[in-house]
Formats: sequence, C-alpha cells, structure tokens
Amino acid sequence: MSHSSRASNLSQYREALSQLNSEFFLLLSERRSLSVKIQEMKAVSGRFSHFDPEREQVLFAQLSVELKPLSIKELLAFSLIMEDQAMAMAPGSYPSWSSKIHLQGQTNELFAMINPILLKTTHPELFSRLSFNSEFSFFKQF
Repeated sequence: MSHSSRASNLSQYREALSQLNSEFFLLLSERRSLSVKIQEMKAVSGRFSHFDPEREQVLFAQLSVELKPLSIKELLAFSLIMEDQAMAMAPGSYPSWSSKIHLQGQTNELFAMINPILLKTTHPELFSRLSFNSEFSFFKQF
C-alpha cells in the first residue's frame, strides 16, 4: 500500500471515528434525558430509591451479547454512565458503585467499581471475588 493511499485511509478512518464520536455524545445526551424522565415517574424518595436490582438484572441479560466482549474499562465506563444518570435528579438515590459503597474493605481493582449486577452478567468469576458489606450481602444470593 502506498504512502498516499495509507494517508487517505487514515483520513477516512479518522473522519468515520469523528462521526461516531458525535453520534455517541448525542446518544449519551438522549440517554440522560430518558433517565431523568424515568426518575420523575418513579417519584419516590429515600436511600437507593432509584435502584431496582431485578430490573437491572433483566436489562443486563438483554444486553449480554453486547456487554460480554467489552473490556473491564469499557464496562466501567458504562457503569459510571448509568450511575451518574440514575442520580441526576436525586443524589444518593442510587448506589455509588464507583466509590465501592457495596464492598467490605478496600481494593484497588477496577472491576470493584462496576455495578455488581453488570459484573455478574459479564464476568461471574470477578463478581465472585467481591466481598459485600452487610447492606449489599443479598448480591451473593442474587
């Protein structure tokens, strides 16, 4: 392949990536808007009032084909987006997995910051390594 054709291909790939980036951010914004509408409809208050583990289990099972090939960092990014958007209207209404609120003890492992239901769906072997505190111990039977 000649230098000029490589440069042309590189330019095309960069343009395609730029377009995907724009679409990604548009979809992220649309996802946030829908998340806020869902939260408004729930109209409940209290600690973790916007957390429905059964619903998340269904959601992640439906997305398992798309989720399983993702890297740990990509899963963490998705988990962070969900966490942030779930708390958009009411901070504290959804567990802060990224701060490891669900764990007993500390770990520096990235997978410990991922929504545990998401982690169980995609990497059950990593999920089994989590040590849950008493508030979230129900995950072991989940």
